[in-house]
Amino acid sequence: MTKEEARNYFFKKRLSLSETDVENVSFQIFTQWKNSDLIHFNSFHIFLSIKEKKEVNTLPFIEFFWERKKKVYTSKVEGDFLLHYELTAETSLRINSWGIPEPVDQEPVRLQEIDCVLVPLLACDLQGNRVGYGKGYYDRFLYEFPQAQKTGLSFFEPIAEIEDIGASDIPLDYVVTPDYFLGFSVFPMEEK
Repeated sequence: MTKEEARNYFFKKRLSLSETDVENVSFQIFTQWKNSDLIHFNSFHIFLSIKEKKEVNTLPFIEFFWERKKKVYTSKVEGDFLLHYELTAETSLRINSWGIPEPVDQEPVRLQEIDCVLVPLLACDLQGNRVGYGKGYYDRFLYEFPQAQKTGLSFFEPIAEIEDIGASDIPLDYVVTPDYFLGFSVFPMEEK
């Protein structure tokens, strides 16, 4: 399956979920993640869910981090890049023209390092290659932090292969689905 085929197929499949399904399955994903070894990290970068696109609800993750006094960061788009902001209970958010909640009335921070990035996606394959919305924002961001654990949150199981992965595509280390927490080091890419 190509990126475009996966993007179209999984976006339609996700939009067919009811709001109740999105909430229930999001909670299952959170529970899978909470039972993993990744909860010990001190700093997390997380996306803020786009409700209209029925993304995984990340609010349980955020509240979990705050309860445990973890540093939490999120982003907003500026040109071709993401600017980063500390996310606290006091952070004011506004929905942008793409339906993405974004911090307002605060200055961006320069991330020196980050332990774990929870990454949005539409699909991924068994090598950890992901398909997003196609703008490359997260690939450019993840390239800057190669040491960070990159964990995708997905309603759906990985597909066998995304055929048209390029040099600028940054693979995930893990994906969390409602039923599985998968590490991709167990699925090494074959030499071609």
